[in-house]
Amino acid sequence: MTAGDATETTETPEHSGRTAHRAWSAGVSSTMWVFAFLILRIFAVSGYSWDTAFLVSTTISLNDGLAILFGSLMAGHLLVALLLVFVLPLLVAALLWGPRDRRLVMGLAATVSLVILVTITASFHSWWLPVAASAVLVSFSLIRRLPPDHRLRRVWFAVVVRASAVAGAAVLVLAAFLQTPWVPHEVIGTTDGTITGYVLSVDSGYLNVLTDDHVFVILLSSDVTSRK
Repeated sequence: MTAGDATETTETPEHSGRTAHRAWSAGVSSTMWVFAFLILRIFAVSGYSWDTAFLVSTTISLNDGLAILFGSLMAGHLLVALLLVFVLPLLVAALLWGPRDRRLVMGLAATVSLVILVTITASFHSWWLPVAASAVLVSFSLIRRLPPDHRLRRVWFAVVVRASAVAGAAVLVLAAFLQTPWVPHEVIGTTDGTITGYVLSVDSGYLNVLTDDHVFVILLSSDVTSRK
């Protein structure tokens, strides 16, 4: 066995340990992010009422995280558009000029963000959105051309290196400020009148509804005459 072989043998367990640690840390971080997102969404749609938030929490589970995330993006297109003006150029900057080992993730995130931007632009005729995002990307390119010791360039590069964390924080801001639930708005006809709100879940014999005034109401299915 050569010295090179011995070095490779002794380094392999350490390398495997670092890989396992990174995977474990990523898993813990993802779980914490999902938990924080769900908590913020529950409080936001409940009007930051503790009692209402508790009732809303009984209608969802951790397995609903993806549906709630997607539904929140659909419900809050204006706030999503405002966040994309900064987040999409940041992800593109991270893809072009950030650490090489993160470019695959940045590329995927940038692609998804671009699809969302194009969809919002086409659906709501928000032609200002790609223009604003392009202007931000151009400003990033100009900042990159500043001298390496320039304070603005150092701050910008620090943000680019942490682009994934910044994008995650932007989604949490969306979760905290968007009070529209993740399900479609409905007009529900009942034997006692009409209720406007959001059906959070349908269980055997009853519906869990959050009204426009952030009031949690349980309706018997037999009392519901129409939903539209």
